[in-house]
Amino acid sequence: MRVEDLRSLSQIGQALWVDPVLSRQRTAETLQAVGLLQLADERIVERASSALLARARSERELIAPALLSDPFFRLLPEERLLLVALHQERWSYRRMARVMNWAEDEVATRAWKLRVHLASQRVDPRKPLASLGAVGAPTRKASCPEFDPLNPWTQRFFDEEHAPRERLFIQNHLMACDDCRSALGRCRDLYYLVESMIPRAPENGSADMAQLQRLQREFQKIQGLVRSEVSWRQALGLYLRRTDSQLLIAGVLTWIAWKLLA
Repeated sequence: MRVEDLRSLSQIGQALWVDPVLSRQRTAETLQAVGLLQLADERIVERASSALLARARSERELIAPALLSDPFFRLLPEERLLLVALHQERWSYRRMARVMNWAEDEVATRAWKLRVHLASQRVDPRKPLASLGAVGAPTRKASCPEFDPLNPWTQRFFDEEHAPRERLFIQNHLMACDDCRSALGRCRDLYYLVESMIPRAPENGSADMAQLQRLQREFQKIQGLVRSEVSWRQALGLYLRRTDSQLLIAGVLTWIAWKLLA
């Protein structure tokens, strides 16, 4: 498993658990459990993210009163995961849909609603929220992209969710449409305001890398990939615990018994 994937899971864990020690512990435990599933790396990250979210929901960590002044930590665990995955990890709507067990359109509409809500916590009350992109272009011409107020194309533009041809059309259209350029500018203000409100785990250079490498080694051991550290007895035990191995052995023994009795 790549260090980059482990770093992503570490960021998600620290968004779900405020206590860094508890976050590291929960991330390591989840990786050990998911490592037994023998999945591809991409699916392991997704399955581990889903498992971390389920555990965070069930534990309902008490957040220190001092942190409750931060709007981010007043969000639900799934909302924190969604923002971290979209802004810091740049995950696609499709990937988020698999992790959250939502439809892709639901990912987009929830993300927009959440971004507007979080941005409103920092907006100057003397300014209308519309100034941060809560509405579309003031007027819409026939050539303008269709604007859905619950899932605007401006958000999809910054999340890089448009197909290449569609993105090229929008880029060309923006050169000629002042209204759409203004709408995109308002969304950009909202997008980066929200991004600035998502806390990043403090980086500690070599210590962070050592922690990630330790997680990587533990994960490899669980998967049985570090053969030099596994004796033949341990390797046999790992093999016999696999369901496909048990089915194969049962089939061979049944065939031998049938031959002996024939």
